[in-house]
Amino acid sequence: MIGFDKDDYWDDAPDIANGNYNLWRLMIDQKYQHRGYGKRAIELALEFIRTFPCGKADYCWLSYEPENVVAKELYASFGFEETGEMDGEELIATLKL
Repeated sequence: MIGFDKDDYWDDAPDIANGNYNLWRLMIDQKYQHRGYGKRAIELALEFIRTFPCGKADYCWLSYEPENVVAKELYASFGFEETGEMDGEELIATLKL
């Protein structure tokens, strides 16, 4: 799921949500993991986001649980960097578009 900006009802949205793209969820069934599907999905999602379908933006951001080292490493391989901020109980990482 890909998002852009924030909805009016999202009262506690992180500042990075304003006017930027977001990778909301990437879910690969456990029996299909470690086959490169997640990496390819991120490549395609970022390719699409860089066409700026909802308008120009500076960043793409996402969040993940602090203990999810696999997600952290996967996103870091694309250049996402943790900001030190949180979205609820998840760490925020951003990628300059």
